[in-house]
Amino acid sequence: MAAKRRVRATGRAVKAAPVRKVRISEKDPARMCGKGTSVERVFRVEEESAKVKLLHLVFFDRHGWYCEHGAGCTAVSDVKKYIRNGR
Repeated sequence: MAAKRRVRATGRAVKAAPVRKVRISEKDPARMCGKGTSVERVFRVEEESAKVKLLHLVFFDRHGWYCEHGAGCTAVSDVKKYIRNGR
C-alpha cells in the first residue's frame, strides 16, 4: 500500500509517513535465553513496511529495556506501548 499524499494549507503536497505494521509476541525468557538467565521478559517484534521486514528481540532485565539493535531501537518503544495498553 503506497503512502497517501496530504495537502498543506499552502496547497503544496506532502508525503505521508509510510504504513508500518508491527506484530508483537511475548516469549518465555528461560527458553529463549537459558535456564539461569536474569532476563525477566522477552518480546519478539516483527516490523514490516513497504520496503523492509525486520525482526527484533526486546529484553527486560536488571539493565532495563533494550533491543538486540540497541536501547534506542523503535521496537523498544513499541513493546512499552504494547504493555501499557494491557496486552
